[in-house]
Amino acid sequence: MVITVSVLDYVDSCYSNDDGAVVFEIIDSLLNKKNKVIVSFEGINSITSSFTNTAFVELIKKYDMDFVKQNLSFVKSNKAINQMIKSRFDFFSNNLQCV
Repeated sequence: MVITVSVLDYVDSCYSNDDGAVVFEIIDSLLNKKNKVIVSFEGINSITSSFTNTAFVELIKKYDMDFVKQNLSFVKSNKAINQMIKSRFDFFSNNLQCV
């Protein structure tokens, strides 16, 4: 099943690790039940690296990059949000290869 998670339904902003942890728990729970997840950033202009690391990079640590790419997508985002997610995923992937 494909389920859309509208971030603002769960947090007021996308700035802190705490905000990211809330979103992580929701997404993780859905992925554990074999769902594909679409994350909607409707109404959000920007996200921080702290939020991104906690909400999304932690998913890569728990699962793996291929699984996350196949089961997680983003909608109603903007260039700044897309760049933040991509930069954190790239940074994490590059650092994994160095370990």
